[in-house]
Amino acid sequence: MPWKHLIVRALLSWSALAICLGCEALVVHKIGFAAVAGMTRQERLDELFSDFAREAPGLAVGVARNGEVLFQKGYGLADLERKIPIAPDTAFHIASCGKEMTAAAILLLVQEGKLDLDKPAAKYLPEMRGWGRKVTLRQLLHHTAGIPDTYEALKDRGGVPTGTDALKLLARWHRLDFPPGTQFAYSDSGYDILGTLIHRISGRSYPEFLEERIFRPAGMKDTFVYAPERLRTARRALGYDRGFGGWWILDDDSPLNLLYGSGGVYSTVADLARYDRALFGGQLLRPASLAAMLQPGELKDGTTVPYGFGWSLKTDARGEPYYGHSGNWLGFTAYYLHFPKDGLAVMLLSNRSDTDTEYLATTAAEMFRESPQTPGSPP
Repeated sequence: MPWKHLIVRALLSWSALAICLGCEALVVHKIGFAAVAGMTRQERLDELFSDFAREAPGLAVGVARNGEVLFQKGYGLADLERKIPIAPDTAFHIASCGKEMTAAAILLLVQEGKLDLDKPAAKYLPEMRGWGRKVTLRQLLHHTAGIPDTYEALKDRGGVPTGTDALKLLARWHRLDFPPGTQFAYSDSGYDILGTLIHRISGRSYPEFLEERIFRPAGMKDTFVYAPERLRTARRALGYDRGFGGWWILDDDSPLNLLYGSGGVYSTVADLARYDRALFGGQLLRPASLAAMLQPGELKDGTTVPYGFGWSLKTDARGEPYYGHSGNWLGFTAYYLHFPKDGLAVMLLSNRSDTDTEYLATTAAEMFRESPQTPGSPP
């Protein structure tokens, strides 16, 4: 019957589209590895990001070494409806890449003698007395505290919860997922506790503290913590998900946006280069505090945890250590890495949820870590 032929043709069309989308994803994962004779580094970078250089959500990439900007460029659109292109000064939600900013804020308060990393968090947050009495600030920073995840419960409750609301919920639950210091379990809720702690101890809101003590001293003029009024005026990207059939769906807001500490920061690749220079150049933290931030955690049984304070501690294929962190929230993905040996930093921010930012950032980093004699690298 004719309608059966129509159904078959429709199914074949959808199958063909799925194959095309799969091939597109494959391209994103496979290009950009090796140096190509006759191609400049700029050309190879443009090839690596070619899938994003069109009228679709895209990304911004920045590369710096010891504070000197080597490369910054935007690909794709920040806003599909208004056709606004992405630029190095376009702000993106950096999601969990902001965790080391929360850690830096905690360390600033430690430097001032207002906090002790090895004291129980309950000393400063009465909501944690009893159920969380053995949890230390160091364990919260290393994700070894056993804090239960609050996000689904807070969503189900409705409204726009804050960090204080999350603490009250945890106090009602009156439990941990495991004894502090016995396991590593990545915890957004643990970092939200730290965000609330910054407010309680400093007397300044989390957005105010980061603006006054981190963003402004580092010269990060386009960076801010989520606030509806700031979003309306900021030069920023909107976040998108790829929907059924390849259509882009706006995914740019959440009722959990006021849970500061685990995320909430909007920044640009240009500002993150300034942040990298300030953090690793000694402008923000004392040397001992920076060293503490980059030390791995340790469980009670002596097991080393390859996570510092807001940084994953990694090693590349050559055996070179580097610090990195990914971010994924709503329609945004991000990756920020730093190689301590040569001071190379790569920041990659995307406004589409399907971007493999870690792969792209590490691949771009390799292009800048080749010797000058490598074919395809400019002198």
